[in-house]
Amino acid sequence: MKLLLISPELKESIFSYSEKDVRSFWFPRLSLPVLAALTPPDVEVRLLDESIEKVDFDEEADLVGISVMTFLAPRAYEIAREFRSRGVKVVLGGIHPTAMPEEAKANADSVVVGEAEGLWERLIQDFKKGELKPFYRQTGLPSLENLPHPRRDLLKSDAYLTVNCLQASRGCPFGCEFCSVTNFFGNTYRLRPIKDVVKELESMPPGYTVFVDDNIAGNRKYSMELFEAIKPMGLNWGGQSSLKLADDPELLEKAVGSGCTALFLGIESLSQENLKKVKKGFNRVEKYKESIKKFLDHGINVTAGIIFGFDGDDESVFERTVEFLEENRVTLSTPAILTPLPGTPFYRQMEKEGRIFDRNFEHYDGRHATFYPKLMSPETLQEGYYWVNHRLFSIPSIVKRVVRPSQPYLLARLAFNWTFRRMANRIPKGGISPVARLLHRIQGTLNSSSEGLIPNAPPATHQQLQVNVTGGLPSLLENAREEVIERILSIQTTYDEKIKTIRISLKGVLDEKVVKKFIKRINKLLATGVVEVVVDFKEVVLFSRTALAELLKLKAIQERIKFEALHPLVKEGI
Repeated sequence: MKLLLISPELKESIFSYSEKDVRSFWFPRLSLPVLAALTPPDVEVRLLDESIEKVDFDEEADLVGISVMTFLAPRAYEIAREFRSRGVKVVLGGIHPTAMPEEAKANADSVVVGEAEGLWERLIQDFKKGELKPFYRQTGLPSLENLPHPRRDLLKSDAYLTVNCLQASRGCPFGCEFCSVTNFFGNTYRLRPIKDVVKELESMPPGYTVFVDDNIAGNRKYSMELFEAIKPMGLNWGGQSSLKLADDPELLEKAVGSGCTALFLGIESLSQENLKKVKKGFNRVEKYKESIKKFLDHGINVTAGIIFGFDGDDESVFERTVEFLEENRVTLSTPAILTPLPGTPFYRQMEKEGRIFDRNFEHYDGRHATFYPKLMSPETLQEGYYWVNHRLFSIPSIVKRVVRPSQPYLLARLAFNWTFRRMANRIPKGGISPVARLLHRIQGTLNSSSEGLIPNAPPATHQQLQVNVTGGLPSLLENAREEVIERILSIQTTYDEKIKTIRISLKGVLDEKVVKKFIKRINKLLATGVVEVVVDFKEVVLFSRTALAELLKLKAIQERIKFEALHPLVKEGI
């Protein structure tokens, strides 16, 4: 019996990896070598990765198995049809068939739903007897003890950066609503015996090693023991973790001591509100800079996962994010567009709200806008994504992020970025609007003075707050938040492109020193064609009388400006 296992690829897409790209930075997906290891030894198995090899539909095979991710589903179905038209049976499995088994079955003879262990062996036996069933569904969670080692010997090792890939855990301890991992692995985080992981590592040839776990540090006790166990092996390895690893100095030291030199970190968004809405609030935006610095200072190259298109994202998110990555010298980044992947809570939410407009699964690759964002058009999201790629992998940006004398592996970091630059140059240039640039520049903090301040409260309460209008803080505000104590005005903007309305949220202290700059920026925004500017004073605690008078004067001559949460009695007292 001859079994052909295929990993499909969209070779006609501008986003597809070339063979040169794959050799430069990529490693094989582990699903096919795992299936090959589960296959009885009397079956002749061949692996075909379409990113490095063309499919020969006339190749002799008794059974074809295809591992399917959502964006590769159309290509997988096309391959399946070709083989089935030649009388060859086809089995589909993986994340997409598990999420949409009936759709997959319409394009195959059989579908594996869930993890393969325990199912694949039975499927092969049924096929040999001519009793192949339409579905093989995982009803429990397979044991991770004594798993056979993936058949890396069947891979074309010289076609990849490395084939030394393995998995110490399955699933993730978190449940981010946009991620398909949680659904596939049954909302669990399971761990292989450390002795099994060490044994598999010992079977690999020398070379760079990749842990393909979704979170290599998801269980502290396990990770501490794993890192200690592999330390004597002298590995050079990379993997994926959450930012929480930076909060644990001991665990971070253990990771470095075991040979960790690179980590993919799911930063996703610079907005805490965005993260909270998709159940990733455990990421703390205010700690991003500190966390990234800790990784870099420990010699760990950081690849940041960044996603655009959250409900709180407006046009300013693109430039703001790139500048953050540059300022914090993030080694590499993989920008993506938020995508409603089948099987995820985010997909169900977008379906319920009627916001999905593109049903072509080829576009569900994190590089296409497939749903209607809240604060911008799909076109603006797409153009911004293109712009980010070109800006991030421009030579000035690469130099700014990567050339850091104290950081090791400079040539490797430059090489990875150059590969991404080569890929970015294959896609459209994109762009961001003048409004987006102005929105970005109006945000941030401005230093205020401490003279002649009044609270954003009715005048009757001023005496109660013990305000010294000639200077100094109210005694009752001595323990107030940082913006007040440090005399800072924090400015945040949100732009709703659909109704051309900008909301400006002010927080802290507003005085005449900053109001002129603020008014100048508002006028520039209005000149771009913005319909309305809403200024929210809810978080402003102290005013200067002159500053407030200037704002009221502006409002009097600009019908498109609206004030919110400014106490009416304060306005009357000016």
